[in-house]
Amino acid sequence: MKLEFKSSMTEGMDSTLTLAEIIKKAGGPAAIAEASGGGIKKDAVYKWPSIGVPDRHWQILIERAGVTAEQLYAANLEARGVAA
Repeated sequence: MKLEFKSSMTEGMDSTLTLAEIIKKAGGPAAIAEASGGGIKKDAVYKWPSIGVPDRHWQILIERAGVTAEQLYAANLEARGVAA
């Protein structure tokens, strides 16, 4: 009998999301800004796909978009043009 182990965190999730896709899954720039209670400006969110998401804002995206820290990290690397 062969046993297979799968991470419950990534099961059924696309691990190759871009920041633009993650932002969309989170409801878009306006929804992210509103959910932050003023801590994030909508205009700043529009810049994230090209400059990356500051670490201090990761939690809101993880919660709202339902992505893992690993997915967000990979998308951030891609946005910043850093080879993984």
